[in-house]
Amino acid sequence: MAELAKITDDTRGAVQIWGFHGECNVRDVAAALEEIAAGLKGDGHTIHVMSGTHGCCVGRVGAVAMREQRFSEQDRALAHPMTADNKAIVVAVHDFNTNKLPAPDYVSAAMAKLNKDIRAIVAETPGIPTFLLAYCCSAGTK
Repeated sequence: MAELAKITDDTRGAVQIWGFHGECNVRDVAAALEEIAAGLKGDGHTIHVMSGTHGCCVGRVGAVAMREQRFSEQDRALAHPMTADNKAIVVAVHDFNTNKLPAPDYVSAAMAKLNKDIRAIVAETPGIPTFLLAYCCSAGTK
C-alpha cells in the first residue's frame, strides 16, 4: 500500500514535491491529487504529475504500468482536483523517464533527469508549481 509523503520542507513560497513510500497505483495517484489540492488555496495552481521511473523497481514505469506501457495515459484521465477554497487546479502530466536508463548507475541517471526536468518546469511555469512523483518508492522506502 502506498503512503503519500511530502518530500520538500514546508517553506512558504517554495516548490512542493510529493511522492510515495512503497508501490502505488492509479487510485493512489488520484487520491494524492485530491489530498495535495486540499492543502492549497487560491487561483493559479498547477500540480505536475511526473510519470516515470527511478529505476529501482524492475520493469515498472509510473504507478501501474510495465516498462512497455504508458502510465501517463492513465494519469491524464484523472479528474481535476480543487483547492481548499474551491478553485480549479490544473493537472499537467509529464513523461519524465519512460525509457531504459543508462547503466551502470540508472538511479543517479533518473534523479539527474528528474531534477533537470523539474528545474525547467519551474522556470517556465508562472506561480509556484507543485510536483507529484507518480511512481513507486518516489519518496523512498520505510
